[in-house]
Amino acid sequence: MPSERELIAHRSVIELHQWIEAVFTGRDGSPSMLEKLLSSFSASFSMVTINGQLIGLSEVEALFRRNTAARPGLRIDIDACETLAVTAESVVCRYRETHYHQESVLARWSLAIIDIDNGQPAWRYLHETAIAP
Repeated sequence: MPSERELIAHRSVIELHQWIEAVFTGRDGSPSMLEKLLSSFSASFSMVTINGQLIGLSEVEALFRRNTAARPGLRIDIDACETLAVTAESVVCRYRETHYHQESVLARWSLAIIDIDNGQPAWRYLHETAIAP
C-alpha cells in the first residue's frame, strides 16, 4: 500500500499535467493554472527535456509563458505512475506521458523527483525520454 507521501507525489503528477494541458490549450482559468503550475516547482528545479537539453526553472517558466494557448486541441494522458524510491525528503516517480494533438501522438517516459514538505509537493527534477512510435 502506498504511503501518504507517495500518494501526494502521484497526485501531483496528475495535477501538474492537468495544469500544463490547461495552460497550453488556453482553457478558461489558464492564467491561474499557470501560477499553480509555476508554484509547483522548487527554486532549484531542473530537467532534461525530451530533446536532451538540461534546463532550469527560468527556461521552464519562459516555455510555459511562450506557449500559453498555443495548442488548443492538446490532450495529455498520464498512466503507469509508480514509485521508484522514497527518501526522507522526496519521492521518485516514473510515469508515462502521452500527448495527443491534432493527428500526432507523442509519448515519453518521465522520471520525477518530487520533494514533499509538510504535505506539499515541490518538483525538484524531471527527466523525459521519448518512446519510439
